Amino acid sequence: MVEHAEYTVPPEQVAKEPVEARGAQRSDSRLVVVRRADGAVRHRRFHEIDEELRPGDVLVLNNSRVLPSVLRGLDGAGRPVVVQVYSPMADGSWHAQVVATEPDRRAGEEFAFDGGRMTGRLLHSEEPGVWRMLLSPPEPEALEKVATLFYPHYLGSAPRPEHYQNVYASRPGGIMLPSAGRHFTLALLRRLAERGVAVAELTLDIGVKWGVVRLAGWLRETAGVTEPVLPADTARTAADERGNFPGCEHYEVPIETADLINARRRAGGRVVVCGTTVMRTLETVTDEDGRVWPGDGWTRLIISPEHRFRSCDAFLTNLHMPRSSELQLTSSLVGGARLPEVYRTEIVPNGYRFYEFGDSMLIV
Repeated sequence: MVEHAEYTVPPEQVAKEPVEARGAQRSDSRLVVVRRADGAVRHRRFHEIDEELRPGDVLVLNNSRVLPSVLRGLDGAGRPVVVQVYSPMADGSWHAQVVATEPDRRAGEEFAFDGGRMTGRLLHSEEPGVWRMLLSPPEPEALEKVATLFYPHYLGSAPRPEHYQNVYASRPGGIMLPSAGRHFTLALLRRLAERGVAVAELTLDIGVKWGVVRLAGWLRETAGVTEPVLPADTARTAADERGNFPGCEHYEVPIETADLINARRRAGGRVVVCGTTVMRTLETVTDEDGRVWPGDGWTRLIISPEHRFRSCDAFLTNLHMPRSSELQLTSSLVGGARLPEVYRTEIVPNGYRFYEFGDSMLIV
Protein backbone atom coordinates (compact mmCIF):
# COMPACT_ATOMS: atom_id res chain seq x y z
CA MET A 1 0.00 0.00 0.00
CA VAL A 2 1.15 3.54 -0.75
CA GLU A 3 2.78 5.18 2.24
CA HIS A 4 1.64 8.61 3.42
CA ALA A 5 -1.62 8.22 1.48
CA GLU A 6 -3.76 10.01 4.05
CA TYR A 7 -5.97 12.87 3.02
CA THR A 8 -9.57 13.62 3.87
CA VAL A 9 -12.26 14.01 1.23
CA PRO A 10 -15.20 16.12 2.46
CA PRO A 11 -18.59 14.48 1.79
CA GLU A 12 -19.66 17.37 -0.45
CA GLN A 13 -16.76 16.53 -2.82
CA VAL A 14 -18.13 13.04 -3.51
CA ALA A 15 -20.05 13.58 -6.75
CA LYS A 16 -23.51 11.99 -6.67
CA GLU A 17 -24.72 13.40 -9.97
CA PRO A 18 -22.96 14.32 -13.23
CA VAL A 19 -22.27 17.81 -14.47
CA GLU A 20 -25.04 17.31 -17.07
CA ALA A 21 -27.56 17.51 -14.21
CA ARG A 22 -26.46 21.15 -13.80
CA GLY A 23 -26.84 21.93 -17.50
CA ALA A 24 -23.17 21.47 -18.44
CA GLN A 25 -21.50 19.00 -20.81
CA ARG A 26 -19.48 15.98 -19.70
CA SER A 27 -16.30 17.61 -20.92
CA ASP A 28 -16.89 20.66 -18.70
CA SER A 29 -15.64 18.70 -15.69
CA ARG A 30 -12.27 19.68 -14.26
CA LEU A 31 -8.90 18.14 -15.07
CA VAL A 32 -5.74 18.28 -12.98
CA VAL A 33 -2.57 17.58 -14.97
CA VAL A 34 0.45 16.15 -13.13
CA ARG A 35 3.86 16.03 -14.81
CA ARG A 36 5.95 13.09 -13.65
CA ALA A 37 9.29 14.63 -14.58
CA ASP A 38 9.15 17.45 -12.04
CA GLY A 39 5.82 17.09 -10.22
CA ALA A 40 4.39 20.27 -11.75
CA VAL A 41 0.60 20.64 -11.55
CA ARG A 42 -1.76 22.42 -13.95
CA HIS A 43 -5.50 23.00 -13.53
CA ARG A 44 -7.71 22.75 -16.61
CA ARG A 45 -11.17 21.82 -17.87
CA PHE A 46 -11.46 18.39 -19.42
CA HIS A 47 -12.35 19.80 -22.84
CA GLU A 48 -8.83 21.25 -22.92
CA ILE A 49 -7.23 17.79 -22.90
CA ASP A 50 -6.49 18.09 -26.62
CA GLU A 51 -3.92 20.74 -25.69
CA GLU A 52 -2.12 18.19 -23.50
CA LEU A 53 -1.97 15.42 -26.12
CA ARG A 54 0.30 15.45 -29.17
CA PRO A 55 -0.01 14.44 -32.82
CA GLY A 56 1.18 10.84 -33.01
CA ASP A 57 -0.17 9.84 -29.59
CA VAL A 58 -2.67 7.00 -29.27
CA LEU A 59 -5.50 7.16 -26.74
CA VAL A 60 -6.63 3.71 -25.57
CA LEU A 61 -10.26 3.38 -24.42
CA ASN A 62 -12.32 0.59 -22.88
CA ASN A 63 -15.43 0.19 -25.06
CA SER A 64 -17.31 -2.03 -22.57
CA ARG A 65 -20.99 -1.07 -22.42
CA VAL A 66 -22.72 -1.14 -19.04
CA LEU A 67 -25.76 -3.41 -18.84
CA PRO A 68 -28.45 -3.79 -16.19
CA SER A 69 -27.02 -6.89 -14.55
CA VAL A 70 -28.92 -7.72 -11.36
CA LEU A 71 -31.64 -10.37 -11.70
CA ARG A 72 -34.06 -11.19 -8.89
CA GLY A 73 -36.04 -14.41 -8.93
CA LEU A 74 -36.65 -17.88 -7.54
CA ASP A 75 -34.81 -21.18 -7.73
CA GLY A 76 -36.51 -24.48 -8.57
CA ALA A 77 -37.71 -24.89 -4.98
CA GLY A 78 -39.28 -21.43 -4.90
CA ARG A 79 -36.55 -19.87 -2.77
CA PRO A 80 -35.44 -16.29 -3.54
CA VAL A 81 -32.15 -15.68 -5.33
CA VAL A 82 -30.29 -12.66 -6.64
CA VAL A 83 -27.98 -13.20 -9.61
CA GLN A 84 -25.55 -10.83 -11.23
CA VAL A 85 -24.49 -11.52 -14.83
CA TYR A 86 -21.61 -10.05 -16.83
CA SER A 87 -19.18 -10.79 -19.69
CA PRO A 88 -21.30 -12.60 -22.31
CA MET A 89 -19.40 -15.27 -24.24
CA ALA A 90 -19.48 -16.35 -27.87
CA ASP A 91 -21.66 -19.39 -27.07
CA GLY A 92 -24.38 -17.13 -25.65
CA SER A 93 -23.65 -17.92 -22.00
CA TRP A 94 -22.90 -15.37 -19.29
CA HIS A 95 -20.72 -15.27 -16.21
CA ALA A 96 -22.81 -15.11 -13.06
CA GLN A 97 -22.55 -14.65 -9.32
CA VAL A 98 -25.38 -16.17 -7.29
CA VAL A 99 -26.52 -15.15 -3.81
CA ALA A 100 -29.22 -17.29 -2.22
CA THR A 101 -30.45 -18.77 1.05
CA GLU A 102 -28.88 -22.14 0.26
CA PRO A 103 -25.12 -22.44 -0.23
CA ASP A 104 -25.04 -25.37 -2.65
CA ARG A 105 -25.36 -24.74 -6.36
CA ARG A 106 -25.21 -27.42 -9.03
CA ALA A 107 -24.90 -27.60 -12.80
CA GLY A 108 -28.30 -27.81 -14.46
CA GLU A 109 -30.06 -25.78 -11.76
CA GLU A 110 -32.64 -23.37 -13.15
CA PHE A 111 -33.94 -20.00 -12.00
CA ALA A 112 -36.95 -17.92 -13.01
CA PHE A 113 -36.55 -14.14 -13.01
CA ASP A 114 -39.21 -11.44 -12.99
CA GLY A 115 -42.10 -13.88 -12.87
CA GLY A 116 -40.63 -16.07 -15.60
CA ARG A 117 -39.98 -13.34 -18.18
CA MET A 118 -36.41 -14.61 -18.19
CA THR A 119 -34.93 -17.93 -17.08
CA GLY A 120 -31.40 -19.00 -16.31
CA ARG A 121 -29.66 -22.38 -16.17
CA LEU A 122 -26.28 -22.99 -14.53
CA LEU A 123 -23.90 -24.71 -16.94
CA HIS A 124 -20.73 -25.17 -14.89
CA SER A 125 -18.53 -23.49 -12.31
CA GLU A 126 -16.01 -21.21 -14.00
CA GLU A 127 -14.02 -20.53 -10.83
CA PRO A 128 -14.90 -20.29 -7.12
CA GLY A 129 -17.98 -18.09 -6.81
CA VAL A 130 -18.45 -17.61 -10.56
CA TRP A 131 -20.76 -19.71 -12.75
CA ARG A 132 -21.46 -19.86 -16.46
CA MET A 133 -25.18 -19.37 -16.98
CA LEU A 134 -27.39 -19.69 -20.03
CA LEU A 135 -30.14 -17.07 -20.14
CA SER A 136 -33.38 -17.27 -22.08
CA PRO A 137 -33.82 -15.02 -23.92
CA PRO A 138 -30.01 -14.76 -24.27
CA GLU A 139 -29.62 -11.38 -25.97
CA PRO A 140 -28.06 -8.54 -23.96
CA GLU A 141 -30.99 -6.32 -24.94
CA ALA A 142 -33.35 -8.60 -23.01
CA LEU A 143 -31.66 -7.59 -19.76
CA GLU A 144 -32.81 -4.01 -20.32
CA LYS A 145 -36.39 -5.16 -19.62
CA VAL A 146 -35.77 -7.54 -16.72
CA ALA A 147 -32.56 -6.68 -14.84
CA THR A 148 -31.68 -3.65 -12.76
CA LEU A 149 -28.52 -1.57 -12.77
CA PHE A 150 -25.72 -2.32 -10.32
CA TYR A 151 -24.55 1.09 -9.12
CA PRO A 152 -22.07 2.33 -6.50
CA HIS A 153 -23.59 2.66 -3.04
CA TYR A 154 -22.41 6.26 -2.58
CA LEU A 155 -24.74 7.45 -5.37
CA GLY A 156 -27.70 6.66 -3.13
CA SER A 157 -30.01 5.79 -6.03
CA ALA A 158 -29.73 4.38 -9.53
CA PRO A 159 -28.37 6.95 -12.02
CA ARG A 160 -30.04 7.65 -15.33
CA PRO A 161 -28.80 5.03 -17.83
CA GLU A 162 -27.58 7.64 -20.31
CA HIS A 163 -25.44 9.23 -17.60
CA TYR A 164 -23.91 5.90 -16.56
CA GLN A 165 -22.45 5.12 -20.00
CA ASN A 166 -19.51 6.29 -22.10
CA VAL A 167 -20.42 7.89 -25.43
CA TYR A 168 -18.21 5.40 -27.32
CA ALA A 169 -19.39 2.27 -25.45
CA SER A 170 -20.26 -0.51 -27.90
CA ARG A 171 -19.56 -3.96 -26.38
CA PRO A 172 -22.27 -5.03 -23.86
CA GLY A 173 -21.04 -6.88 -20.80
CA GLY A 174 -19.79 -4.69 -17.96
CA ILE A 175 -21.64 -4.24 -14.68
CA MET A 176 -19.98 -0.93 -13.85
CA LEU A 177 -18.84 2.10 -15.79
CA PRO A 178 -15.20 2.35 -17.01
CA SER A 179 -15.49 5.85 -15.68
CA ALA A 180 -12.24 7.55 -16.72
CA GLY A 181 -13.69 7.88 -20.23
CA ARG A 182 -17.03 9.34 -19.13
CA HIS A 183 -15.78 12.90 -19.64
CA PHE A 184 -15.30 12.48 -23.39
CA THR A 185 -17.90 13.78 -25.82
CA LEU A 186 -18.07 12.77 -29.48
CA ALA A 187 -17.09 16.32 -30.43
CA LEU A 188 -13.98 16.15 -28.24
CA LEU A 189 -12.98 12.80 -29.72
CA ARG A 190 -13.31 14.33 -33.20
CA ARG A 191 -11.05 17.22 -32.15
CA LEU A 192 -8.43 14.75 -30.96
CA ALA A 193 -8.57 12.93 -34.29
CA GLU A 194 -8.14 16.24 -36.14
CA ARG A 195 -5.08 16.91 -33.98
CA GLY A 196 -3.54 13.60 -35.06
CA VAL A 197 -4.29 11.61 -31.90
CA ALA A 198 -5.39 8.07 -32.77
CA VAL A 199 -8.00 6.20 -30.74
CA ALA A 200 -7.65 2.47 -30.07
CA GLU A 201 -10.26 0.37 -28.30
CA LEU A 202 -10.15 -2.76 -26.18
CA THR A 203 -12.70 -4.40 -23.91
CA LEU A 204 -12.55 -5.29 -20.24
CA ASP A 205 -15.87 -6.15 -18.61
CA ILE A 206 -15.88 -4.99 -15.02
CA GLY A 207 -17.17 -7.80 -12.81
CA VAL A 208 -16.22 -6.96 -9.25
CA LYS A 209 -16.56 -9.84 -6.83
CA TRP A 210 -17.09 -7.62 -3.81
CA GLY A 211 -20.45 -6.93 -5.41
CA VAL A 212 -21.80 -10.09 -3.79
CA VAL A 213 -22.05 -8.19 -0.51
CA ARG A 214 -24.37 -5.67 -2.20
CA LEU A 215 -26.36 -8.51 -3.74
CA ALA A 216 -26.83 -10.01 -0.31
CA GLY A 217 -28.21 -6.72 0.93
CA TRP A 218 -30.69 -6.59 -1.92
CA LEU A 219 -31.76 -10.17 -1.20
CA ARG A 220 -32.49 -9.17 2.39
CA GLU A 221 -34.47 -6.13 1.27
CA THR A 222 -36.51 -7.66 -1.53
CA ALA A 223 -37.21 -11.12 -0.15
CA GLY A 224 -37.08 -10.65 3.60
CA VAL A 225 -34.16 -13.07 3.85
CA THR A 226 -32.28 -12.58 7.09
CA GLU A 227 -29.03 -14.39 6.31
CA PRO A 228 -28.17 -14.83 2.63
CA VAL A 229 -25.37 -17.29 1.97
CA LEU A 230 -22.46 -15.72 0.11
CA PRO A 231 -20.12 -17.61 -2.23
CA ALA A 232 -17.30 -19.37 -0.43
CA ASP A 233 -14.61 -17.06 -1.79
CA THR A 234 -16.09 -13.83 -0.45
CA ALA A 235 -13.02 -13.49 1.80
CA ARG A 236 -11.17 -10.65 0.08
CA THR A 237 -7.59 -11.72 -0.34
CA ALA A 238 -5.42 -9.13 -2.08
CA ALA A 239 -7.97 -6.48 -1.14
CA ASP A 240 -7.19 -2.86 -0.54
CA GLU A 241 -7.90 -1.35 2.85
CA ARG A 242 -11.48 -0.51 1.87
CA GLY A 243 -12.19 -4.17 1.09
CA ASN A 244 -12.25 -3.78 -2.69
CA PHE A 245 -10.19 -5.71 -5.22
CA PRO A 246 -10.17 -5.96 -8.99
CA GLY A 247 -11.00 -9.65 -9.18
CA CYS A 248 -10.66 -11.81 -12.29
CA GLU A 249 -12.07 -10.00 -15.31
CA HIS A 250 -12.40 -10.87 -18.97
CA TYR A 251 -10.58 -8.78 -21.58
CA GLU A 252 -10.26 -8.68 -25.35
CA VAL A 253 -7.56 -6.84 -27.31
CA PRO A 254 -8.28 -6.84 -31.07
CA ILE A 255 -5.37 -7.27 -33.46
CA GLU A 256 -6.01 -3.83 -34.99
CA THR A 257 -5.72 -2.27 -31.53
CA ALA A 258 -2.43 -4.01 -30.79
CA ASP A 259 -1.05 -3.08 -34.22
CA LEU A 260 -2.06 0.57 -33.84
CA ILE A 261 -0.51 0.92 -30.39
CA ASN A 262 2.71 -0.78 -31.46
CA ALA A 263 2.98 1.34 -34.62
CA ARG A 264 2.39 4.64 -32.81
CA ARG A 265 4.92 3.79 -30.12
CA ARG A 266 7.56 2.77 -32.69
CA ALA A 267 7.03 6.14 -34.39
CA GLY A 268 7.67 8.00 -31.13
CA GLY A 269 4.07 8.59 -30.06
CA ARG A 270 2.84 8.16 -26.52
CA VAL A 271 0.41 5.52 -25.33
CA VAL A 272 -2.25 7.42 -23.37
CA VAL A 273 -4.07 4.92 -21.15
CA CYS A 274 -7.65 5.84 -20.21
CA GLY A 275 -8.54 4.33 -16.85
CA THR A 276 -7.45 1.52 -14.57
CA THR A 277 -9.29 -1.13 -16.61
CA VAL A 278 -7.29 -0.27 -19.72
CA MET A 279 -4.10 -0.12 -17.66
CA ARG A 280 -4.64 -3.58 -16.18
CA THR A 281 -5.46 -5.00 -19.60
CA LEU A 282 -2.46 -3.50 -21.39
CA GLU A 283 -0.07 -4.41 -18.60
CA THR A 284 -1.38 -7.98 -18.89
CA VAL A 285 -0.77 -8.26 -22.65
CA THR A 286 2.41 -6.18 -23.05
CA ASP A 287 5.73 -8.03 -23.06
CA GLU A 288 9.07 -6.98 -21.55
CA ASP A 289 10.02 -5.19 -24.76
CA GLY A 290 6.88 -3.05 -24.69
CA ARG A 291 5.07 -4.90 -27.46
CA VAL A 292 1.30 -5.28 -27.11
CA TRP A 293 -0.09 -8.67 -28.10
CA PRO A 294 -3.69 -9.20 -29.26
CA GLY A 295 -5.97 -11.81 -27.75
CA ASP A 296 -8.56 -12.43 -25.09
CA GLY A 297 -8.40 -13.95 -21.65
CA TRP A 298 -8.68 -13.23 -17.95
CA THR A 299 -6.60 -10.92 -15.83
CA ARG A 300 -6.09 -10.90 -12.07
CA LEU A 301 -3.38 -8.28 -12.24
CA ILE A 302 -3.04 -6.10 -9.15
CA ILE A 303 -0.47 -3.36 -9.67
CA SER A 304 1.78 -2.92 -6.65
CA PRO A 305 4.21 -0.08 -5.85
CA GLU A 306 7.05 -2.24 -7.21
CA HIS A 307 5.38 -2.73 -10.60
CA ARG A 308 7.42 -1.78 -13.68
CA PHE A 309 5.06 -0.30 -16.26
CA ARG A 310 5.53 -1.52 -19.83
CA SER A 311 2.59 -0.11 -21.76
CA CYS A 312 1.86 3.38 -20.46
CA ASP A 313 3.37 6.77 -21.29
CA ALA A 314 0.48 8.94 -20.03
CA PHE A 315 -2.46 8.03 -17.83
CA LEU A 316 -5.98 9.47 -17.58
CA THR A 317 -7.87 8.51 -14.45
CA ASN A 318 -10.56 9.70 -12.08
CA LEU A 319 -9.90 10.95 -8.56
CA HIS A 320 -9.54 8.22 -5.98
CA MET A 321 -10.03 7.80 -2.27
CA PRO A 322 -7.04 7.31 0.06
CA ARG A 323 -5.85 3.73 0.53
CA SER A 324 -7.79 2.44 -2.46
CA SER A 325 -6.36 0.01 -4.99
CA GLU A 326 -6.88 2.66 -7.70
CA LEU A 327 -4.76 5.17 -5.79
CA GLN A 328 -2.11 2.49 -5.31
CA LEU A 329 -2.00 1.88 -9.06
CA THR A 330 -1.83 5.58 -9.89
CA SER A 331 0.80 6.33 -7.25
CA SER A 332 2.90 3.44 -8.54
CA LEU A 333 3.09 5.22 -11.88
CA VAL A 334 4.05 8.60 -10.40
CA GLY A 335 6.41 7.16 -7.81
CA GLY A 336 6.90 7.82 -4.12
CA ALA A 337 4.52 9.90 -2.04
CA ARG A 338 4.15 12.69 -4.61
CA LEU A 339 0.61 11.87 -5.69
CA PRO A 340 -0.97 11.82 -2.21
CA GLU A 341 0.71 15.18 -1.66
CA VAL A 342 -1.01 16.49 -4.81
CA TYR A 343 -4.33 15.33 -3.37
CA ARG A 344 -3.62 17.07 -0.05
CA THR A 345 -2.37 20.37 -1.47
CA GLU A 346 -4.05 20.77 -4.88
CA ILE A 347 -7.07 18.53 -5.37
CA VAL A 348 -8.98 18.56 -2.09
CA PRO A 349 -8.40 22.26 -1.23
CA ASN A 350 -9.51 23.31 -4.73
CA GLY A 351 -12.83 21.51 -4.43
CA TYR A 352 -12.34 18.80 -7.05
CA ARG A 353 -15.10 16.20 -7.13
CA PHE A 354 -14.45 12.47 -6.72
CA TYR A 355 -15.59 9.24 -8.37
CA GLU A 356 -17.19 8.65 -11.77
CA PHE A 357 -19.41 11.74 -11.80
CA GLY A 358 -16.56 13.91 -10.58
CA ASP A 359 -13.36 15.28 -12.08
CA SER A 360 -10.23 13.62 -13.42
CA MET A 361 -6.44 13.60 -13.57
CA LEU A 362 -3.99 13.32 -16.44
CA ILE A 363 -0.48 12.10 -15.63
CA VAL A 364 2.07 12.91 -18.34
